[in-house]
Amino acid sequence: MIEVTADGSGIVRLAVCDPERENRLSAELVDALMATLDKLAADPSVKVLLVTGTREVWCAGGTLTMLKEMASGVYDERRLLALSDRLLSFPVPVVGALEGHAVGGGLALALCCDLTVAAEERRYAVNSASMGFAPAMGLSVLLPAAVGHHVAAEMIFTGKYYKGRELADRRLFNAVVPGDEVLAHATDLAEQIAEKPRYVLELLKETLALPKRHLLQEAVAREPLMNRICFNQPGSDALLDQTYLN
Repeated sequence: MIEVTADGSGIVRLAVCDPERENRLSAELVDALMATLDKLAADPSVKVLLVTGTREVWCAGGTLTMLKEMASGVYDERRLLALSDRLLSFPVPVVGALEGHAVGGGLALALCCDLTVAAEERRYAVNSASMGFAPAMGLSVLLPAAVGHHVAAEMIFTGKYYKGRELADRRLFNAVVPGDEVLAHATDLAEQIAEKPRYVLELLKETLALPKRHLLQEAVAREPLMNRICFNQPGSDALLDQTYLN
C-alpha cells in the first residue's frame, strides 16, 4: 500500500499504491501514512520527500466506507485534518508528483505539498458538494489561499472535474506537463532542493509552511462543524450513495 525508497541523495520517495481502491483514503491508509510520515520526519538523512501515486490516480479522496463513517460520527474528521498537518509540518520540503487524478481529499493533500507537478490529461477536482457535504482536510481554506477566492469558489461550488491543462494558468500547481513527464519533472525539482544543506531547508520549510498551518487551524474549527450539519440533513445518505462514483 505504501512503498518508501531512498536513493542516497537525500531524496526519499513515498509511493501510495492501492489500485484496487483507486488510492482512496481509508482509515487504514490514513494511519499508515501518518506512521510513515512520522518515521521519515525523524530521519535526519531525508532532505526532500517525493510523494507519488499510481500512473492513473494520485489520490481519489476518501473511500465510501470512510465517508459513511464520517457521516455517522464513527470516524473523526479531525484525523484527516491531522494528516494534512503532518505534510505541512514535515521538516523538509515535500514535492507531489501528481501523475494521476487528485480529487477531494487527494487534492487537499496536494495542496499540503510544498511543490506540485500535475499531468495535463488527468483530472483534479473538489467534488464534495456534489455528494452533499463540505470540503474536508483543509480544502476550504487552502484552495482559496492557493488560487484566489474566485477560482476556488468556482471549483468548490461547481464540483467540476478539470483537466490539468485547464488549471495550468490558475496557480494551483508549479507545473503542468504531459503525464509521462510528471515524475521526471518532479524529480528534477527534488534534486535541485536536495543540493541544499538540510538546516537551510528545515528553516525555509517551517517559515514557508507557517501561513498554511495557521489556515489549517481555521479549518479544524469549521470544517467538521459544517459536515456535521451536512450529514444530518434528510436524504444525505442516499445522495452520497447516488453520486459517489459519478
